Amino acid sequence: MPIKIRTVLFFCLFFLFLSDNSVKAGEHSKLNEAKGYTDIVFFQNNFIAVGSKGRIDCITKSGERTTVDSSGRYNFTCALSNEEILIVAGEHGTILYSNDGKIFYRAVSGTDKSINSITFRNGLFIAGANGGIILTSKNGKAWNTLPIKVKGNILSLSSNNSFFIGVSDAGEIIKSSDGISWEIKDYNKEYARFNQYSKFKRILATQSSTVIIGTHDDGSPSVLFSTMGNVWAERTPLYHSDEGEILYLTQKPNGITYDPEQDQFILACDNGELFTLPSCSKCNKHLKISETNLKAITYIDKSLLIVGDGFSVFVQKL
Repeated sequence: MPIKIRTVLFFCLFFLFLSDNSVKAGEHSKLNEAKGYTDIVFFQNNFIAVGSKGRIDCITKSGERTTVDSSGRYNFTCALSNEEILIVAGEHGTILYSNDGKIFYRAVSGTDKSINSITFRNGLFIAGANGGIILTSKNGKAWNTLPIKVKGNILSLSSNNSFFIGVSDAGEIIKSSDGISWEIKDYNKEYARFNQYSKFKRILATQSSTVIIGTHDDGSPSVLFSTMGNVWAERTPLYHSDEGEILYLTQKPNGITYDPEQDQFILACDNGELFTLPSCSKCNKHLKISETNLKAITYIDKSLLIVGDGFSVFVQKL
């Protein structure tokens, strides 16, 4: 083989090797970032946490953990429970259901889109997925697909006695009274003259308030409040230090729960930070419990159970 041809062939193979290893390194980094819990719910006197690589764990109120299932191929992103059934969902349209939190069965989702959130109201389960897909089910086992005219992926859903409500990653807020007909609003377009641009993460509706959490373009936390889910006001996440200094939450909020006894929302944030939002806007509190990114949080019996990266679990008494 002539020297020039061998030289060219050598460099082609060399760059192909570098490119292949670069892709593999990127994939490995992405997998490492994804390892951990993504959601947690309370079901039949225990907590159920779900996460990457199909992991489902049962966690007691004291934080003791037992792995229920870790045989799945895809990442789980969300979970929902009522008194009768536990539903877990995630990538590629995967939905599992269980009546006891131990044995899981595969549901027919009708989509291969990744499912990001599930809520329940008036006997109807509603799930939100990528590609603007809404899924509906009366039993959590068989689902119907309902595409709606949103620009983005539906990231989070919630509900109260009056409505279903959700957000997309295109800054849209969707709302429905029956889960079938949806009103769609472009928040960033509608509030462009009043509030900073927001990238939504999660939404939580209670009977009196609805809260959206996310980040602004500069990465700072975004917290929006509404009473009926129609008009939104931004709430600055400031708090007072022990020395009386006014400080601001800087870490990205990932999860949100509601404490009805103290009428306050509680955020789980990156870098192990918790942030409380009571009805008094000057009474916010900040607490650091870890160095780990906290991804999901739930409240029960004056306690918080928080989960995050690295399959970390934290129990915090209020």
